[in-house]
Amino acid sequence: MFLIVGQGNPGLQYARTKHNVGFMVLDRLAPPASYRLKGNALVAELAVGEEKGWLVKPTTFYNATGEAVAPIARFYKIPPGRILVIHDELDLPPGRLRFKAGGGNAGNYGLESIHKHLGTSAFHRLRVGIGKPPTPEEGAGWVLSGFRPELAPVMEKVLEAAAQLARDWVSEPPEKLQQKYNGLNFAPDTPRAQ
Repeated sequence: MFLIVGQGNPGLQYARTKHNVGFMVLDRLAPPASYRLKGNALVAELAVGEEKGWLVKPTTFYNATGEAVAPIARFYKIPPGRILVIHDELDLPPGRLRFKAGGGNAGNYGLESIHKHLGTSAFHRLRVGIGKPPTPEEGAGWVLSGFRPELAPVMEKVLEAAAQLARDWVSEPPEKLQQKYNGLNFAPDTPRAQ
């Protein structure tokens, strides 16, 4: 069994914001109507081959993701190594993905919350590039705004690739996923396109 967690904020006003790319990926794995409330999250079942697991969209806000994830992981007895967290990443431009098994939280409060509530950082992460704001002071507004319309084709491709990585993650080793996905670039001609 496994958990695939999308980070994001609940509510329609946040649905298309950069901070909600985790939810956007999950919506490519199961239709939004298939999610049901369980504790502090919307969950949907996902079967990949012979394995069954859960897609998790926390109904807590982004920075409190762990409050939703840890109880579900404990309930289903899912170890940290079978948890994949999909989140936005300022340090990657739009059109890029980065998969990593374990590691630090790099200032991501949602990851810190999961680490705190699970008691470990040994879960897996899939970072989806959103690019940096023009200035550090604009960070909060940046993650809570949408992508420019001209980036729609780029984001469509990267979100589809992220959904495929999530499916592959269920049965493939981390090293193979890194080789297959970490070098992808769906926006090669727009190095600073956000």
